[in-house]
Amino acid sequence: MERDISAPESPRRRYAPWALTAIVTALFALLLQGSLPPLNIAAAIFALMGLRQIRRRPDRYIGRAFCWLAIALVLILAILTAMLQPPVLDDAPATAPEPRAIEAE
Repeated sequence: MERDISAPESPRRRYAPWALTAIVTALFALLLQGSLPPLNIAAAIFALMGLRQIRRRPDRYIGRAFCWLAIALVLILAILTAMLQPPVLDDAPATAPEPRAIEAE
């Protein structure tokens, strides 16, 4: 019962490490509700690196869907954050004016 050493075994395909990093980072950014834009940018960069890694070694890595899902999450989160955050006005007073008291007549 000896194993034939001359027959090469094909390596088992696994998820690309950059793809997993991208989806975890995108989910973490979603958990923080987009309050850290550098985290969103990092997730997009990790996803692009994952796509590159998969394209270079398709016989070894899978996870293209994770990369595209991470990019989609980052884009949706960026759009929603931009739509929901109020604009910052430069001329706005630092404190709100006090409400006027209604005088009794």
